[in-house]
Amino acid sequence: MLIDRVIAAYFETNCWIIAPSSGQECVIVDPGIGKPDLIREIKEKLDQHNLKPVAVLITHGHLDHFFSVLPLTKSIPMRTFITGEDR
Repeated sequence: MLIDRVIAAYFETNCWIIAPSSGQECVIVDPGIGKPDLIREIKEKLDQHNLKPVAVLITHGHLDHFFSVLPLTKSIPMRTFITGEDR
């Protein structure tokens, strides 16, 4: 199991990257607030582990957990999952 993280610049929240192992598909969890977003930092981790992101999971609807989801999914097309109440 591969679990890595990017620490968001604002509020120091964790953006998790989870995959079975290097070179596999992965899920990105809670891409929070960066300067201006976390795209560069997330892509560096993806490249470092040769990962293919297939989905974003938002654990809850606070801005510090989903701020970078739109620019991330525009840069790397993938589905985003969030509970109906937080949507």
